Amino acid sequence: PGLDRGLKSEWCVPRRWQRLRKVLRGGVAMRGVREISGASGRVCPSCGPSSASTRRRSSGSAGTAPRLAVVSRRRDITPCRAAQGGLRYATDLVEPPLTPVQRAKRAARFWSATVPILVAYTVAEKWLNVASYKEGEKDLLWDRLHQWGSSKLSRTMNDLKGFYVKSGQLISTRVDLFPHAYIDRLSELQDRLDPLPAEVVKAVVSTELLGGEPIETAFSSFEDKPLGSASVAQVHKATLKSGKVVAVKVMRPYIEPKLKGDVQNIIKFAKAFEDLLPLDYYLVFTEIAERMEDELDFRQEAKAMDKINDLMQRKPDGTKRFRPWLHTPRSVEGMVTKRVLVMDFLDGVTLTQIGEDAKESGQTNEALAKLIGEKLIKALTKGFGQMVLQGGLFHGDPHPGNIMVLKNGDIALLDFGQTKQLTPRLQSQLAELCVLLEEDDRNFSSIADVVAAMGVKLTPEAKRDALSACAVWMFDSLSEMPGNYTPDEFSENSPVRSIASFPQDLVMVGRAAVLIRGICAFFDIPWSVSRAWAPLARWKLHGVPMEEESEAQRRVMAWVDKVKLLGALLAGVLGRIWA
Repeated sequence: PGLDRGLKSEWCVPRRWQRLRKVLRGGVAMRGVREISGASGRVCPSCGPSSASTRRRSSGSAGTAPRLAVVSRRRDITPCRAAQGGLRYATDLVEPPLTPVQRAKRAARFWSATVPILVAYTVAEKWLNVASYKEGEKDLLWDRLHQWGSSKLSRTMNDLKGFYVKSGQLISTRVDLFPHAYIDRLSELQDRLDPLPAEVVKAVVSTELLGGEPIETAFSSFEDKPLGSASVAQVHKATLKSGKVVAVKVMRPYIEPKLKGDVQNIIKFAKAFEDLLPLDYYLVFTEIAERMEDELDFRQEAKAMDKINDLMQRKPDGTKRFRPWLHTPRSVEGMVTKRVLVMDFLDGVTLTQIGEDAKESGQTNEALAKLIGEKLIKALTKGFGQMVLQGGLFHGDPHPGNIMVLKNGDIALLDFGQTKQLTPRLQSQLAELCVLLEEDDRNFSSIADVVAAMGVKLTPEAKRDALSACAVWMFDSLSEMPGNYTPDEFSENSPVRSIASFPQDLVMVGRAAVLIRGICAFFDIPWSVSRAWAPLARWKLHGVPMEEESEAQRRVMAWVDKVKLLGALLAGVLGRIWA
């Protein structure tokens, strides 16, 4: 009767509490559910006011049956509603949706942290230009400012999570652009969100994928500890009844409105301070926001992931590759919904994990790092070249947490929530640009024409050389820049500062190219994306056959890589012994 009439009592015991207990089986009990003993079982503090005296009366007599009490962390979720709502309110207890007040607080927290950082840099730049300091003092002051700003920004993003973490991931890949203090601090944000309890994850899988059937009907095992927990979803290792080992990606409850609110805050910030920022980040984050719609539907992600998987297996002439440059997972047929995605399990470690292990051990094997760096750059360049020029559909969210080194030394790409489909016209323009950049005697006027045709527009006072300089900055080595421009994006003489608008279709391509360039800078390896893409570009434009390694050559290369890897590992061990 208490459930039906909503009585104002301390413990409200529904007749169907067994159903709720089944949904919340075990693990959530420590956070949102507990057993009690009571004679009346009719007091619900969430349904009405309670007092110490009424709580004392609930103790009841010994020997009464245990009762289930739901301790809500939100005022508007009562035990009655939790019992009636089942899974929906079970997840409310763990990760509730944001209220309008909470959304406003998140926005205020973001603005209160970022505006002072920008103001501090603006004031410091003006002051240091007029003040007189001894040699080295300016660098020391800048270092202190970088440490303060990076610490403040990292704390804020870590507390707010959501899309702010994704923004931090983007910044942390720009080792060629942002100070090392920001790279070090923000790289720690990657894949560090608190995971949902395993019981809630299994309940979501049961409801979304299995129509309410127990998870054991499809899986022989399901690991409680997630492989990774990111801003949109978390991934668990599991084994199907058939014996196939898979990865199960489960979306976090109520994440959609939170992410959309976050991205609007960052877009407004980039628009409000576009004059202070060296690049049109308003355009960058607007494109990311549009792509996020697909990221919040795992059915779209599975479709794009499978297409790219097929592409990686084929050469431009349609024949099967002996070994793909980039490995990608494939979805399991019939096991994909909007919020649950079951796919191949890839065994390896991400670049983020490698960096964490090196930092914890305090030791770095330079030879091994160089070897991994060279293989990483080649695989990413070849793989993204295939996606951009051969297929037109490519991964739009490359960061260290999404790049994996497999146990056999191959490179894999994860998380296809953000992908981009290029138009045939833009593919041809990118191919033409790569061919022009590869030439020894470069025609910078022709390069500028192609960049302008792509839709890049300059400010009224900018020189035309800025167009060709931007092409070199994005797709080629930074050793030479036309028009005496500098590759430093924050410099007054950067070609990026001459750009008035940048087409959105190029934003995602730019992210991939910039990631590769950032890895090259990190490992101090000279590399040119355009030169690596040029053979595929000539095939795209003129059907010129590509001179690719044969199956036998790839096998030999694989063995050589293993020998090099063994040698690097041995050198590291001997070095520690001799030290």
